[in-house]
Amino acid sequence: MNDPLLQVEDLVKDYTLPRETLFAPPGQVHALRGVSFTIEAGRSLGIVGESGSGKSTLARLVMALDQPTSGRVRLLGRDLHALPREALRQARRDFQMVFQDPYGSLDPRQTVQRIVSEPLDAQGVARGEQRRRAAEALDAVGLRANDLGKYPHEFSGGQRQRIAIARALITRPRLIVADEPVSALDVSVQAQVLNLMLDLQAEFGITYMLISHDLAVVHQLCDEVAVLWQGRIVEQGPPGRLFAAPEHPYTRTLLEAVPEAEPPAIPDPA
Repeated sequence: MNDPLLQVEDLVKDYTLPRETLFAPPGQVHALRGVSFTIEAGRSLGIVGESGSGKSTLARLVMALDQPTSGRVRLLGRDLHALPREALRQARRDFQMVFQDPYGSLDPRQTVQRIVSEPLDAQGVARGEQRRRAAEALDAVGLRANDLGKYPHEFSGGQRQRIAIARALITRPRLIVADEPVSALDVSVQAQVLNLMLDLQAEFGITYMLISHDLAVVHQLCDEVAVLWQGRIVEQGPPGRLFAAPEHPYTRTLLEAVPEAEPPAIPDPA
């Protein structure tokens, strides 16, 4: 049996706060408290929880953008936080990230070609090959090759997020970590981007780790859901079972907080 694509083992992350007084010891924030999970290749795991539960910290550690206090993140069997800098740079072709804000995550001074091909530039790929693969990535997300010379302000929010997804796709990664990828978009555009992500998973076999507070988004995209509360996973399982019969009180609280549309009251005929 093959090993999981991603293995997170007893991940702990503590942050030290500034001293409140000269003689008092600095305080500690326990962002993650022993988080463990695995993701099989070609499948998707959703991480849900309220603000402050540790979701974004977890995403940063999986992306090796921050060092854990303890624990390990293994991708394709490699401990990402133990790799030398050059080996980690080369390993990044296998995992990429899509950020929440399609406006803030794209440099307005750079062309789409420069933005999308930036990961290849870090890998030392030749310029001609960068342009060819950037055009392929744009085509995969429903944009055109002649958009390469444009700038981010010339696109709508949904198109900008497609550009961000194209940038993540260009290294042909095995894993994409998506941190609230549709929360800044209109509802109608959200559906388009989620359908695009599903299509790309079917075509390229991408594995997603989706960070979200929106249970409907996680239900549509993910094969399994982990509920994160105060830095711990308190419940995990398929979304259909977990949302239909939650076992942990915090999961039930999250579900009860989801707004439901009520039909308008029909007045009685006079």
